[in-house]
Amino acid sequence: MRKLLSSIFLLSLLITACAAPSPAPAPTSVIENTALPTQPVQFTPVPTFTAEVQPTAGFPTFTPPTALPGQPNVIQFAANGTYADITDTIASGSSKTYSINAMKGQIMSISILPLIPDGGWGYIPMQIKGADGNMLCPQSADSECMFWRGVLPSSQDYFVTLTPNGDVPQFVMRVAINPPGKEAQYFQYTNPATGVSLTYPDAFAPAIPVVGNYKTPPELTLHFIDSKTYDKTNLSEAYLFFSSTSDPQTAATCTKPNQSGGSPEQIVGNEVINGFTFIHSTSEGAGAGNYYQQEIYRMVNKKVCYEAIYFIHSTNIGNYPPGVVTEFDRNALMQKLYGVFSTFTIK
Repeated sequence: MRKLLSSIFLLSLLITACAAPSPAPAPTSVIENTALPTQPVQFTPVPTFTAEVQPTAGFPTFTPPTALPGQPNVIQFAANGTYADITDTIASGSSKTYSINAMKGQIMSISILPLIPDGGWGYIPMQIKGADGNMLCPQSADSECMFWRGVLPSSQDYFVTLTPNGDVPQFVMRVAINPPGKEAQYFQYTNPATGVSLTYPDAFAPAIPVVGNYKTPPELTLHFIDSKTYDKTNLSEAYLFFSSTSDPQTAATCTKPNQSGGSPEQIVGNEVINGFTFIHSTSEGAGAGNYYQQEIYRMVNKKVCYEAIYFIHSTNIGNYPPGVVTEFDRNALMQKLYGVFSTFTIK
């Protein structure tokens, strides 16, 4: 769950409360997919952001049929399916509710990738509520629910209400529910042009990048969305940015510190990731009680510049009343980020 303080300071992803969902559980429309729980799903996560807001070719999207007035859009996976990427629209000033049935103890994750036109601004908070009235997200009036991942407390229908803020003409909502007893399911990202491949678990979801020290805009931005890591801690957001480019000018200066980045970089040394040697740099920045840390890895291989960045944004514990929040576990978070980066390979 992204805290309100994070939203204000960094992405201008600011402030609205989520509308309450319709309690009606009657099924009205079906959204299906064909992902298997035992194999990684190949996925092109970042559409091209244009005025027309057209998804990138190959993006596995599922557009829900129109539901009856006052009824939620019912999400059902195909046989053996474990997730759906749902492309949809919501009129400005309105809300839309989806329902999905799941069993107690299953791990569910929900994230939103807004498709924003060039020059536009917007984001989509959500509310997740069980048919029994139990609110999963947001958990307090001073926070917004930008994503949620956790263990479901009951076997029932869950209602997800989206209330956009700003200019969001289209979005992709990922809903993933792991099979009973499974801690994670995995997705695979590949770029045929540069041969790169990465595999990531459902604790990460595709997102729009925030401002970082990357030399080229990330082709893949993964937002860490495990709610329990954020709850009652000073962690605001964490991302993994990844890019690969054969641009000669970028490749020529690939492993040098980024002089045009927002914060100065310091080279730490070499680090071997899955057999590939990267130059490791760090960058730190602070302001208004916020702390930003970046672990940066760059390498040139066959005239292609590869760049991966761990981006961690936290807040000053001293800004909170005593006992309200605790220091997040940085080492555990770094292990999660490394777990994705360690799958890096070039085909």
